[in-house]
Order: sequence, then C-alpha cells, then structure tokens
Amino acid sequence: MRSQTRPGPKRRGAVRPPPSLAGYVLSLLLPRRTVNEVLGDLEESYDTRAKSLGVTAARRWYWGQTLRFVVLLTVKRVGDTRNAVSRARSRCQPSAGHPQEQPLGRREVPMSTLIYDIRYAARSLVKDPGFSFLAVLILAVGIGANVAMFSVTDAVLLRALPFPDAERLVLARTTYGDGLAWNVSSPDYYDYRDQNQSLESLAAVRSFPGPVTITGGDEPERVPGTLVSVNFFPTLGIHPQLGRQFTQEEAELSAPDVVIVSHGYWQRRFGGSADAVGSTIVVNSLPATVVGVMPAGFYFRHDVDIWVPMRDGGPYTGVRRFHNWTLVGRLKSGVTLERAQSDIDVISAQLQAAYPDSNDDKGLRLFGLHEALTQGYRDMLFMLMGAIGLVLLIACGNVASLLLARGSGRTVELSVRSALGASGTRLARQLLTESALMAIASGVFGVVLAVWLQRILLGFMPLDNLGIQEIGLSVPMLVFAVLLSLATALVFGVIPAVSGARANPAENLKGGTRASAAGRRTRLRSSLVILQVALSLVLLIGAGLLIRSFVRLRAVDPGFATERMLTAEVALPAAEYQDPQSRILFFTGLLEDIRAIPGVLAVGAINLLPIRDSYSNVRAWDPENPPPEGTYPQLAEQRAVLPGYFEAMEIPILAGRDVADIDEQGSPFVLVISETMARGLFPGVNPIGRQVAVDVGGDAPAIADVIGVAGDVRTFSLGSEPPRQMYYSYRQAPFSGLRLAIRTQGSATSVTSAVRRALQARDPDIPLAGVATMEDVVSRSIGNTRVIMLTLTLFSSVAVFLAAIGLYSVLAYYVTQRAHEIGIRIAMGATAKRVLELVLRRGLALVAAGLVLGVGGAFAATRLIQQQLFNVEPTDPATFVTVSAMFVLIAVVACLVPALRAVRTDPVKTLQAE
Repeated sequence: MRSQTRPGPKRRGAVRPPPSLAGYVLSLLLPRRTVNEVLGDLEESYDTRAKSLGVTAARRWYWGQTLRFVVLLTVKRVGDTRNAVSRARSRCQPSAGHPQEQPLGRREVPMSTLIYDIRYAARSLVKDPGFSFLAVLILAVGIGANVAMFSVTDAVLLRALPFPDAERLVLARTTYGDGLAWNVSSPDYYDYRDQNQSLESLAAVRSFPGPVTITGGDEPERVPGTLVSVNFFPTLGIHPQLGRQFTQEEAELSAPDVVIVSHGYWQRRFGGSADAVGSTIVVNSLPATVVGVMPAGFYFRHDVDIWVPMRDGGPYTGVRRFHNWTLVGRLKSGVTLERAQSDIDVISAQLQAAYPDSNDDKGLRLFGLHEALTQGYRDMLFMLMGAIGLVLLIACGNVASLLLARGSGRTVELSVRSALGASGTRLARQLLTESALMAIASGVFGVVLAVWLQRILLGFMPLDNLGIQEIGLSVPMLVFAVLLSLATALVFGVIPAVSGARANPAENLKGGTRASAAGRRTRLRSSLVILQVALSLVLLIGAGLLIRSFVRLRAVDPGFATERMLTAEVALPAAEYQDPQSRILFFTGLLEDIRAIPGVLAVGAINLLPIRDSYSNVRAWDPENPPPEGTYPQLAEQRAVLPGYFEAMEIPILAGRDVADIDEQGSPFVLVISETMARGLFPGVNPIGRQVAVDVGGDAPAIADVIGVAGDVRTFSLGSEPPRQMYYSYRQAPFSGLRLAIRTQGSATSVTSAVRRALQARDPDIPLAGVATMEDVVSRSIGNTRVIMLTLTLFSSVAVFLAAIGLYSVLAYYVTQRAHEIGIRIAMGATAKRVLELVLRRGLALVAAGLVLGVGGAFAATRLIQQQLFNVEPTDPATFVTVSAMFVLIAVVACLVPALRAVRTDPVKTLQAE
C-alpha cells in the first residue's frame, strides 16, 4: 500500500489540512512516481484557496478535483476517454458566481509558489540522478569553457591597464607612408619629446630588451635588462616600492651607473631586504648602484629585471636612421588623442623638411596604449570566443533533446496534473524551474572548471605584451557565469517547457493515441540534432583547415638544420674584453674547445640566430645601380658569423666561399649574401666579386665585396618569406656577445654540461645563457598558430561528440516509439537488413540535412580565420570533403547502436507489452 504521507511545507496551525480521505484515494490511484508531485500541486492550491476563500470552499474544491480525476481514470478504462474527460471538466468548472473556483494559474502567483516549484524541481532531478548528472556535466563543460574564455578576454580587452589614468596613456609608432613600425630613432624621440605641446610627458624604452650579465654573487647570471629614459616610470605613473626613480642628472654620459631592479629580482638576489637600495651590483663588469625596487607585478611589454637609464650618446642612440626605441606618452589633462596627433603631425612635417635623407615620408602615429598592446590578441580571442560559444549552443541543444526525451516519459504525470487543474503556465513554470536548477548547478561546476581551464589557456596563449600570468576569480567573471547560466536555462529549457505545457489529458491518458505527442517531440529533437550537426561541422571544418595549415607550416624548410641542434648565448663583459682581438681570441678558442667535446659534430657562432632573435636590418644597395632619387634602398638583415657557422647550421654555400680567418680587421670588408638578396641586387649576373653599399650609420656607406652566396633562411618565422640577408665576418666587427649553434651526434641536450664546463674553464664569470634546442625554438615560434589549432580542435571534438550523442538519443527514442511497428514488421517477415535500413535511413537523413546546413555555414564562417591559415584556402575542397566524410563515419557509428537494437527486437514480447 502506498504511503498516505504527502509532501509539502509545514502548515501553520490556523489552516485546516485538506480532506485526508480524498488524499488517500488519490494516493491509491496515482502512479507511484508522480504521486508526490500531484499531491503537492493540490496541497499548494488548497492552501492558497483556504487563505483567500475559506477552508470550506477549499475542501469542496479539493473533493471536486479528486472526483474529477476518478471520473477521468474510469472513463479511460472503458475506452471513451475524450468525451468523458470533457464532461468531467465541464462538471468541475467553476460557476460565474463563485470566484473561489477560479483556476489558480490565472491569479497572481505568491512567492511561496516559487519556493514549492524549486523544491519539487529539486526532488524531480534527484529522482533521476543519471539524467541529471549527464545534463549538468554537458552544460558545465560548455559554461566552463565560455567562462574561462571570457575571463581571459576580459583581462586582455576589457580591463583597464594597471596604471593610474591609463586612458591618457598613448603609444607612438613610426609611419613610413602607409607602413607602420613599432620603433623610433633616438634623435626623433628627443625632438618629439621637446617640441610637442599636447603630451604631459613622452618616454622611451628599448624596443628589444636583452640579457645583462650580473656578477659578484655565488655564480654569474644572465637576467633580462633594458634601457629606459629617466621619465619612463613617471610617465606610466608607477613609483618604486623602495628607493627612488632615475633623476635627470643620471641621463648624462658622465653620471655614475645606476639601476632599478624588479620586485622578483630583489627577492631572489637580496632576499627582500631594504638594504638592497644603495647597494652595488656588477652589471656587465661595471659596478652600478641600486637606486630603486619596482613594485610586484609591474610589467611593460617585456619581462625585465634590470632597468638602466638611457643616455644621449650611449648605446643605440645618435643615428636618426636607426630605430631602436618604443615611445609611450601621457596626454595632458583635457587633451584628446586627435588634438595630440595634430600636434605631432606638425613636428613630423618639420623633421621631414629638416632631415630629408632620414625622415622623408616618415611620421609618428599615436594610439591608445590599451588598444596598441592588445591589437595582436583581438582577432584570436574573438574567434575562440565564437567557437566556444557554438559548443555551448550544441550542449544546450543536446540537453534540450534529453529533456524532450525525458518529457515523453512524464506524459502521464503532466496530463494527470493538467486534468487536476494545473494550467499550461503552471506546468511550463515547473519545467523551467527544473531547467534553471540544472543550469545553476552547471554554472557552479562550470566556474570551478573555468579556473582550471584558465591555466591551460594562459599556458597555450602567453600574453607577452600584457604580462598576464594569472587571472583567477573576478567579479565580471562571476557575473558572466550567472548571466550565462540563466541564459542557458532559457535556451535549452524553453522548448521542453512549451512542449510539456501542452499536455492534453484527453489524448495522453488514452492508451492508443500516444503517437501524436511523441511525433511532435521527435520532430523537435530531430530539428535540434540537425542544428547540432550543422554547428559541429562548422567547427570541425575550421579545425580541419587549421590542422592542414599547421601541418604545412611545420613542414616548411627553414633553410637550416633543426634536429640535434643546441643553441646558447655567450656574452663577454665589455669592460673586461674591451680589445676586439681579445673577443676574437675568446670565441675562436671556445669554439675549438666545444668541437673537441665527444658527440659534437660541428659548432658555429653568430650574433643573432634565425627564428630565435629579433630584427637587425640596415639599408643595402648595389652602388653601381643606386635606387632612384626620392626612394629608399631596401632593407637587408645583417649578421656577424665566425667560420664554420654555415656548416654547423647546414646552410648551403651556393656560390663562392664562406667567411674565413683571413677576413679580419684591416682586410677588405666582405659579405656572404643570401640567394634572395643576390637575385634582387644582381639579377641575371654572377654576384661573386660585385660590391654592396651598406648603411653603417655614418655619412657614407661601407662598401663590401661579395665573396659568397648562401641558401635562403627563414629568419623571423616559418610563415614569413626569407628576407634579404647578408653575413659578414665577426673578425671584422667583433661584438661582445654571440649565439652558439652546436650540431650533435645524439640528443642535442646531451652536451649541455660539457659546453658549460668548457665556458667556465675559459672564464668562470661568464654564464651559458638561453640554452635551448633549435627544435624548441622553432616550435615556440608557431605557438599562436598551435594555440588556435589545438583549442578549436579540442572544442570541435567535444561538439562532434555531443552531436553524436544527440543523434544516438534521437534514434534510440525513435526505435522505442516504433517498437510495436518494428515488431510487426519482423513478425511479418522483414529481414534484419530491412529493419537496419529503416533506422539508418532515419539517422542519415538527419545527418544529411545537418551537413547541407553545416557546409553552407562553413563556407561563410571559415573566411573569418583566413588570416590564420598558411598556404590553405578557407574553402579548401579537400578539407571540406575529408571532414564531411569523417563526420558521416562518426554519424554511422552513432546510428548503428540503436539500429542493431531494433534488429534484435523480439516481436512476441513487443506485441505482448502493447
């Protein structure tokens, strides 16, 4: 016997309970799985009527509802449900003179009703833990991914920069006609700084920071350092945590050497002691006084530990044609960016008139600092947000499909509640409440998942320009999660709620007419599956294009060896190795020591390695065919090498010879030029023996003899074409630092310790820095492409998996609903093949419709990733065909499981069940 206990909130003593006999009768007649919900609905309505209309009227209404259901059930069993239910409803309709009989759904819903809805919704979800867990898990993945991506997007694009009045900060970039560059020359900087009337201050920072050698501790170390103008920190509005900023006097060449250190270096080197300020450290063999410690988290474009004051006449200054500085300024209060740009344009025109050789057609453009720093991330972030948003839509469609299937099993429950007086609005509200609870639970788990996904995204997507290393929870992130969860509840909950609200007791309680409602739900679920297939295919085709692009990019020949190649950096202290000959002797001796290490096949040295290091270009031209008047000679990358570099890097010498020991100071200036440069300067003629004019910063160019032609090298990235490049002998212009390229017999890292010992044997105060394999260097250079590819591939895989689940569930439901028909077919002699075809045809029809929509959508959507593709068209036919075929294969597998289940249908059991 069923329990007579009815669920519901505890009642205050002033309200008399509903008739227990009527409740007992209903508990006997109602299905076990719906008794609590139906009795709860009746009790809720009874309480409302008892409080507003009186206990007597409420009890009369309760008995009327009980009798109404008894009549409905009795008539159903004798086969005349439709007319009987209609008569029962008419008998139970309230009369015009009795307002107490007005349906509850037409009056204002009290707050307690919402509480009841939440309680019943929670109870309903707990009753079916498998379904609830699956739905929450699917939504949590979609919500978590979107929240994580939003948190990164918010940190990059929406949050203000961590500087006071950051909206007044601007970044200045050099223009060449329609071209745009990051860097400015120091003479131009001084002119713009001193002559403008719109900027409160204009500061400079070295465009490409480089490591400096710190000695005097337990071991020598290389740490990132850079040069800044003395007004750099005041311009940003940041003050040292300890000590002071640079003074104007410290910008003079004769001033004592001073440095400001980062918070991290202060902790590592000085243990966080306040005595660090005023202490002396040895920077590149020169003593320097620490005058300040920057606060934790300070970052501007590059990770730097040591800041040194920029000095007019010091390193990287003095030549107007050489651009080595990035400028950041602060607008005066009340000055707009447009007004400041007009002021700068006037100065640019004056500089063009005064220095036509270096400043012709050259200007300076101001950008908001936030806009300039985030420019490289916008397209990537928006694209990934769009892709992950599609995954959430697919997840919503999947859960909506599951809810529709679950709703089919609740037809009797909803029909009984409708027959007992629950309005369509009441039922829809109850179903939407269940969806909202699922969405909120998914949002909670999604936020937890989002924090974990943040770390993965930041690991894949280093935000170098912004210095963002950790995001964590934030108020915008939590608000977004709440709004997204509620929006998700509406997206996936409306269709099942509307479908459930249309419960027709006359039809649904009638044993032989369930097909109509089931058909409607099947069509809805089929439409959702078609949408999932289409969206999944768009994502999968996008991922396929990126994979194809990445494969082609990774297969590009860089022009040099990457396997079994170890790279490292050695920098000589300028103060101790002032004599050029001492530098030459040190490096030639070191290379000989490394060649003697077992396992080393070849070793070379160059000042800047390809892919790994930044630009170093100057203008170079054929002196016999100078460029037309009014035009600039083309740029060429310049590199200094020691003999053996081309052999170690396996860069072929196509004509002439390599640099040699005889190419030293005092001998003719010689160059090995790249194949591209040879074709550009000397088309159709042998370049060996020809001369090249090189802008070395003086009044007249240096004239070099071409002694060899080397193979092209992709200097900056695998995706960029090889530039004009020229190599000169290190012996003719010895730098204080070189990069090593060591080709090994076995693993590249196997000789690291031996190389470090060889270096320490020559000078224990010089560290071996920047140790990395060339394969890692090249791999890091395509990191952004890999991020987009992996992220889109990951989420498109999730989308395909969800679409396959949706397809499977629709077909499984289809087989269940047509079990009677399938049983009859088998009983009448239908073969297994025929039954299999019946189900597969249904599934593949949905897939075909989704493919048509998906391919059409992909043709439009893939153009958005055109800039991310390398040697692949956004409408690449091979990718479209391959991905579509793969999707069909996955769909066939998803269809086969319910199809095989249909084949195994036992007609006898099926017909007996019916």
